Amino acid sequence: MSNMQDTPAKPLYVHREIVWFDELDMLGVMHNARYAIHVERAMTSWYHSLADTDPSDSLVVVKQYDIEFVRPFTQERGELVVEVSLERRGRTSAVFSFRCLSYPEGEHGPEVLHARGTRTNVKVSPGDLRPAPWSEKFLLDL
Repeated sequence: MSNMQDTPAKPLYVHREIVWFDELDMLGVMHNARYAIHVERAMTSWYHSLADTDPSDSLVVVKQYDIEFVRPFTQERGELVVEVSLERRGRTSAVFSFRCLSYPEGEHGPEVLHARGTRTNVKVSPGDLRPAPWSEKFLLDL
């Protein structure tokens, strides 16, 4: 696990989504695999929020995914907030950190950290799936 703070600087993107009953296991806890799906949706939503991006910058594979589960999420139809931040980027890859949070007492109440981690994306070229450089526009947006 990287040396991430519990409260990082302002996130690159914040995504809000409802957790439904079918995402909870028999104990009423959100299943661990569902966190990756919510992070994926946040990353996709962030990319689509960028203006005038080069479509090739969306051709990525996940090289590494690391997650620490801090506190179970147990709210059926509760809101899960995923904050995405850029940790570092290279010519063909970028490491993003994420935090999965909830605010059981409302948006201005205390946050509850459920999971945190990192995800490394590598941009690839179509066909051969070899690493490819990010566009200049994408680098400026980061």
